[in-house]
Amino acid sequence: MDNNDQLTVTETVFEAVLDNHAVKKAGKVTEVNAEMLLDDLKVDSLEKLSLAMDFEDQFSIDITDEDIESFITVGDFITYLEKAIAESNNDSAEPTVEQLREQPAESVSED
Repeated sequence: MDNNDQLTVTETVFEAVLDNHAVKKAGKVTEVNAEMLLDDLKVDSLEKLSLAMDFEDQFSIDITDEDIESFITVGDFITYLEKAIAESNNDSAEPTVEQLREQPAESVSED
């Protein structure tokens, strides 16, 4: 864990996958790594959707259905989430001077 006692994205995904209904039901899985295939863990499309919805709530992001369908490994979730979180953090940050310069100037009307 990091200094803030918060789980990393990787740890969060590993924990969620291990706690997933389908994975628990399949049994025998006590440890998860990024290279593991979701199919091998018995995570079908509905289970992927369930995991994605949980991650959307947890990280305040949106994941499209097309992206969810493209996840093949546990690592696919991790990579996507890390990128989406970074983009979300960038979107909420104050705009840089360069970003402000790129915005079109608004027309000012005088009354």
